[in-house]
Amino acid sequence: MPLSTIDTAFVKQYQSNLYILAQQRGSKFQPRVRVESITNAEQAYWDTLGVVAAQKITGRHSPTPNNEQEHGRRRADPEDYDTNSFVDKEDELKMLIQPTSQYAMRQADALGRTKDDIIITAALGQAREGKEGATQYYLYEESKGINGDGTVSAIGTLPAVATVTTMTLPKMLIMLQLFNDEDVDPDIPKHFATSPRTLTGMLDLEEVGSSDYNIIKALVQGKVDTYAGFSWFWTNRLGTDAASNTAYREFAWAQDGLILGVAKEVNSKIDPRPDLRYTTQVYSWMSMCAVRMEGAKVHECLNKIAN
Repeated sequence: MPLSTIDTAFVKQYQSNLYILAQQRGSKFQPRVRVESITNAEQAYWDTLGVVAAQKITGRHSPTPNNEQEHGRRRADPEDYDTNSFVDKEDELKMLIQPTSQYAMRQADALGRTKDDIIITAALGQAREGKEGATQYYLYEESKGINGDGTVSAIGTLPAVATVTTMTLPKMLIMLQLFNDEDVDPDIPKHFATSPRTLTGMLDLEEVGSSDYNIIKALVQGKVDTYAGFSWFWTNRLGTDAASNTAYREFAWAQDGLILGVAKEVNSKIDPRPDLRYTTQVYSWMSMCAVRMEGAKVHECLNKIAN
């Protein structure tokens, strides 16, 4: 019996499209903070103006008072970020796909995620204050936060994590109260960055009624974003408490309380490299910084990582 050779004619089908693996597409934080342009500067400064007092006039022709107003200044230094990929001309001859444009888009996504990291670091880390930005303040030094058990930490006191719990309705309401206690303009949008686990855990709150449940369920699914005075969104880029590693460092802010300084928005170039045998180079870069403008508009809330 002759040997069958029909399998020689079998065809393998390959797709001409790239399948993009799961990843955060760009920045989640940038649309939720104040964005400022920086032009030809290695350092950026934003001036602030404090509260002014008034007094009662007690007599005719009394001296005119001089109520000095408090000026302040915050500083951030733009830093450069880039990423690069090569596509050899020999590679392109062996592929159905033309990957260069997809490379550029994925690089833009990567730099978008970097923007989020820059903003998170500015929100929870040190802020430079003063004429030259020589004084530095940690968040806990100028802002009240929510301890893991829902109590409020005093300014200058690190949030406690020993009794950390998951998110509760009282925690949400206390967070909103912190902004109101500071007289933050209620017309300024307020945002709350949480972990996916925290949003899911909110569905199990005993205090949540049927209408609240539907709202939170929609939050988890990403269909709506507003509840208890905040625009909520989830992110996987939040860090954990360094002391115990049992709590997510989640936080809320008024939109103008965080500034993203843009010296150079994300740019991409696709060029041949004569020095590398005309390999195609896909190069993307940006120059960014961020700063927390005041503790009154940024508040941290520690929430348990797991049940």
